[in-house]
Amino acid sequence: MGSRILVGLLAFAVALVGTAYAEVQNVKVSGDINMKWISQDNFDLKNKQGNLNPNQSGAAPVVTNDDGANFLLSSVRVKVDADLSDNVSTHVRLLNQRVWDAEAHAAGRDTNSINIDTAYVVLKEFLYSPLTLMIGRQDLSYGTGFIVGPGLLADPNGTFSTLSTGGSPHGSIGQQYSDYNTYDAVRAIFDFAPITVEALYAKINETGVTSNDQDLWGAVFNYKVGRWDAEVEPYFFAKLDEGASVVVSDQTYRTFTSNYVYTPGLRLAGSPIENLRINAEGAHQFGKVKSTVNVEERTRNAWAATVDARYTWAHVPWTPVTGLGWVFFTGQKPVSSGTSLTEAQALGRSFTAWDLMYRGSFTTFIQDFLGGNDQAGGLYTTFDTNDTSAATNRHLIYGDASVKPLQDVTLWGRFTHAQFARAPRTGRSTYAGDEIDFKAMYDYTEDVQLTLFGGWFFPGRYYKQADPNVAGHDTAWTVGTAAAVKF
Repeated sequence: MGSRILVGLLAFAVALVGTAYAEVQNVKVSGDINMKWISQDNFDLKNKQGNLNPNQSGAAPVVTNDDGANFLLSSVRVKVDADLSDNVSTHVRLLNQRVWDAEAHAAGRDTNSINIDTAYVVLKEFLYSPLTLMIGRQDLSYGTGFIVGPGLLADPNGTFSTLSTGGSPHGSIGQQYSDYNTYDAVRAIFDFAPITVEALYAKINETGVTSNDQDLWGAVFNYKVGRWDAEVEPYFFAKLDEGASVVVSDQTYRTFTSNYVYTPGLRLAGSPIENLRINAEGAHQFGKVKSTVNVEERTRNAWAATVDARYTWAHVPWTPVTGLGWVFFTGQKPVSSGTSLTEAQALGRSFTAWDLMYRGSFTTFIQDFLGGNDQAGGLYTTFDTNDTSAATNRHLIYGDASVKPLQDVTLWGRFTHAQFARAPRTGRSTYAGDEIDFKAMYDYTEDVQLTLFGGWFFPGRYYKQADPNVAGHDTAWTVGTAAAVKF
């Protein structure tokens, strides 16, 4: 079926060119092929789990390793850009993403099917010269993607459903490597250089009924300052989700079915001295989460911030680049195990957990993708039933460095310290753990890059409980290789 679809699309394209070539000024075909081998284990922070006590017959306990994974992925993208006139252009990108040897035509996007990943039209000088419209399925990324970018954690279409661990499918395995992260959106961009103003609307989830949809609205103002190559970018994004599943960790892990999140923020970037680049961003969230079951609502009051500074040692051998950074998300107030539900509700009336929105920037290979039981926002739930998602309730402090020992070789490494903003349960340590990540990249040609990478997350004191049945503190790790070709 996938091959027939591709042949049909190519035949249609040939027919289109043959009948309407006079109306196309320029056509460009490009794309890329990416292949990865991944091996990972202990993303639940527990090496083995199961019945830790012998049965009555005295047999050995049943203990299994249920989250080890070893797999190969490939994604192929072909993009066709066509200029129809000076002010009208179209952009279509086809994508096939799959696990190797996943030949079945099952539901989902990781099989042999070829899908339309982007398809949008650009209308320049629409109505009057400063206005450009972009309509259709397209990539979205603002600033560094701290609020809206390739929404890996928010896009269920990015799963590799054929992957399994311990003999059972695990839909989130490998999702951090997915290329399905585009949005159905309408963008109106006003270019008043050096000021750009953009209005955004995106349909995130369409249920086909009058309620339970999820929509994204936004407005972004970008001012480019000549001095210091600086940018000033205030913004406002609104996430209106009537079919949410927000779980609040307050004794009963109750689920709120509506989530209205309003996120104003400010990003500043610039180079105050030569070879130093600084990016700083802060945002606030307000709005409500509502539960139709308990006829209850809570008011959100959350904060997030990030700072990244990196310096290029341009006149030093191997051209080192060093960086320091900090990422912060507020977390929900913890409750003790003896707190009643009524008391827990009173303590948590102000909902201070950060909503991940559609974040597309990540600091680590492992920590950023760990999940908890409090709300959506992680791909791999840890074995600790009290844990919170890494998309909220975190301080991440990191330092990294890269060098080029050869013209075509780049070595990069990063150390990240993770701390809970608030311990998920009172009386527990806020020390979440430390992570070491590395990459070695070889530019075989200007179009071909080979990469070797790995990461290790060492759980901190928070996870080290006496009872191994309710927590794990084993080292999580991942290693892999990648080959990327652009054409």
